[in-house]
Amino acid sequence: MFKRIRRKIGQYYFKKEQSRTSQSHGMMNLPEARRIGILYTLEEAPDYDKVSEFVTQLQQEHKEVKALGFVKSKGLLQRFLPKLSYDFFSKKDITWFYRPIHNTVRSFMDKEFDLLIDLSLADSFPLKYIAGLSKAICRVGRFSEDNTSYYDLMIDVKPAITFDEYLFQIRHYLTIIKTNEKYPQ
Repeated sequence: MFKRIRRKIGQYYFKKEQSRTSQSHGMMNLPEARRIGILYTLEEAPDYDKVSEFVTQLQQEHKEVKALGFVKSKGLLQRFLPKLSYDFFSKKDITWFYRPIHNTVRSFMDKEFDLLIDLSLADSFPLKYIAGLSKAICRVGRFSEDNTSYYDLMIDVKPAITFDEYLFQIRHYLTIIKTNEKYPQ
């Protein structure tokens, strides 16, 4: 119950901050995207390896990619140091009501990505907060009725989906989507 109250306060601040921004969002597919932001939760070392492989694939397609991971374990935070394309934040970098406050997070939200992809399979309010306030043209995440104010495109997945299957679904749908409008690059 206590966590729910904290989350409600966080959602209040999210909606307040969202109402102050006037961002236009649209649809963007993977072939047209040049700048891509990746959000993910880092709970175990293999998660990082899978995200890293996805980022490498996108970079080989000549995409500019920036990944931001929410690290839940102190041990993992010390193991993975920020690199050129990867930044991290942890529980100590969020407020009492789950609002991310780290400078790296603010910088990530202010970057004008063509696509922002949230790879988290579990519900993570700090990541949704970042996605919802991002200046990305198209924000992509997991489907949920609660996620409509955070994402422009949602992928409906089975509850027991694996991370690899989820990545496949994201890549598949972002490749077949047609866009009629050309966005500034």
